Amino acid sequence: MQRNLGLDILRTFSIFLVLFQHGGITIQKMVVPTMGAFGVEIFFVLSGFLIGDILIRQLQKENSLKSIKTFLIRRWLRILPTYYFILLFKFLFIDHSVGFNIIYYFLFLQNNFYGIQFHDVTWSLVIEEWFYIFLPLFLTLFFKLNGKKFKTGMLFFIAFILAEIILRFIYVQFKGGTYSAINGIFLLRFDALFMGVILAYLKNNYFELFKKLNSFWLSSLACGLIIAYLFYINNRVGASENFNNSTVLKVSHFIILPFLISLIVPKIFFSSIDWMGIKFKTCLTFCFTNLSKLTYALYLVHPFFYFVIDYFNPAYSKLLYFIFTFASAFLLYNLIEKPILKLRDKKIKE
Repeated sequence: MQRNLGLDILRTFSIFLVLFQHGGITIQKMVVPTMGAFGVEIFFVLSGFLIGDILIRQLQKENSLKSIKTFLIRRWLRILPTYYFILLFKFLFIDHSVGFNIIYYFLFLQNNFYGIQFHDVTWSLVIEEWFYIFLPLFLTLFFKLNGKKFKTGMLFFIAFILAEIILRFIYVQFKGGTYSAINGIFLLRFDALFMGVILAYLKNNYFELFKKLNSFWLSSLACGLIIAYLFYINNRVGASENFNNSTVLKVSHFIILPFLISLIVPKIFFSSIDWMGIKFKTCLTFCFTNLSKLTYALYLVHPFFYFVIDYFNPAYSKLLYFIFTFASAFLLYNLIEKPILKLRDKKIKE
């Protein structure tokens, strides 16, 4: 998929929610999910849409092991080098107390077999990485069983999402679990990403229907419902405890937000700034395109600067936090991520 300004803006908005949350700039009453966790939820839907678009086009062109292999190699070259660099850097120069258990991080198993304290933001990468492995298998079978037909395809997707909801219900019944515990179990979180995959499926096979979702009223309704839902679960005394004691919320929450977010994505996808002056349009495109490219690096490096908030004068600590984060992300992107992506695109075509 070519770069899309609307999606770049949405991606940038998402990372700023995360950075603000961890930088102490928060909506105080927003505890479930936190502002940062809501940003990650947007990332999940957006990632499902973008990765689903790539894989659906690839498998509809050639549904083979070769296509899956190409997809996985490209994904791993996108994610793993930068991720492993950050892990090794922190392990060698900052904190090696994790010892041999760092292997859990290298295998994306930390959420449920060790803990995320070593580098806390990696919990979401665990979910995404296992999703990248699962999705090609699902879509291969999907297209083998004639999933390109609308009724068959939607039946597959609905069945999968229902299965995820049932799995969460079974988990809650037998294990209980808090919001945080459920949030990190990748087998219980794929439906958030699948909301984006459904949009990619419609875009590639039923474009006119996808265009119909480009509705101001639909996206406005979705925004209003998101605000109302977040207000409902947070505007009570002991909001976190109430959530953790509610089976209904713990089962349904992880599909409600992704579903509502997915209703906004088409409007953003089709958004245009052609009405703006050429200079302002060029400037805006340049800013958000480059900020969007930095999002992965920003996500990985910003935990290194949590200490700035606690140890520097409150008057300028947040400013320093953002300066250090963006400067480090810029270096990480240009020295590690960008060169590897260039080499990947040169050697491995979609």
